[in-house]
Amino acid sequence: MANQPQFDLALWKVHETEEDCDVIFRTTNGRVFYCHLDPSHFLRSPQVTKQYFKCINLLRSSGEDQDDFCVDDAYKWFSDSFVTLINDLAPPTLTPPGDGHPTLSDYLFGPYFVCTLEATDDVLKPIRLATQDHGWSKPVILADHHYLSELRTWTRLYQSSEVELLYDEPGQVLIRPPTRVVVGRNSHSTGKTYFYKQFGLSFGPQHAKKELMTLRQILEAQIPPPTGARVCCLHGVVQVEDGIVGMLFDWIDKKAVLSAALASEKTIDIKRRWASQIKATVEWLHACGIVWGDAKDENAWVIDFGGSYTPGWVDKEKAGTLEGDMQGLEKIMKILD
Repeated sequence: MANQPQFDLALWKVHETEEDCDVIFRTTNGRVFYCHLDPSHFLRSPQVTKQYFKCINLLRSSGEDQDDFCVDDAYKWFSDSFVTLINDLAPPTLTPPGDGHPTLSDYLFGPYFVCTLEATDDVLKPIRLATQDHGWSKPVILADHHYLSELRTWTRLYQSSEVELLYDEPGQVLIRPPTRVVVGRNSHSTGKTYFYKQFGLSFGPQHAKKELMTLRQILEAQIPPPTGARVCCLHGVVQVEDGIVGMLFDWIDKKAVLSAALASEKTIDIKRRWASQIKATVEWLHACGIVWGDAKDENAWVIDFGGSYTPGWVDKEKAGTLEGDMQGLEKIMKILD
């Protein structure tokens, strides 16, 4: 149907030993479908069962193609299994107020449905469940009034409803995780564009709060950064009713993360300039008593101060130390050599 919203598989979760799996679909009109699949619900359905295990085994293998069956084929099977239900439950359009864009609230807290998939005699039947318990973590770092008040003493807080989302393609709207956002847009102003970084939940709330503490140290550092130093600048924290969900940084057009492949495409002068900037930045952080932490090529523009580390870049026993930073920096310098 021409007026139906587009949708795509946004997230999936499989297990190493259990046979069930979970997938999340998002639509361009802000609906979310939390779908649980269990092969025990496939009755007298050998073909459905075979295709299901083909899909989850592929996902278990980190998406490596198997016998000309690729991850896109698995995504298509999941999508085709739920398309009729999604088209029935998702309204045709989402119309933001005025000429506005959808907001972060629309992405994080849009209407959702909990679904499952049954099959009988190899005929699939997607089903909406009555429950609203989808079993996924809420994308919020809980924060009480005292902590929010303390944040306000050194940075700005924005409500998620104030943060508008910008997408390059209509088919990505409210499906892809937001990165480019605008705040302060109204009839008198075009607003300010930022990079939105959502807090990761896998490391727990202390990871997010440590990152904020480090960003505060950077903001309040009395030592001026050297010429060429590049450190991300926090412009605000996005809050919701019961906590915080992400941070706002400078938006950089045409940005790319450092990698050996990217470095190999650049001239010697560019690589030398990058090496000088990265080294100067880390030395400045250390002079301010600040540990970078997750020192690796992907973070070479000196982002991510959450305190984690990446095996292969920093030894576990050196994680979160000045020595660990220097170990990661040395490996980055080798890429740029």
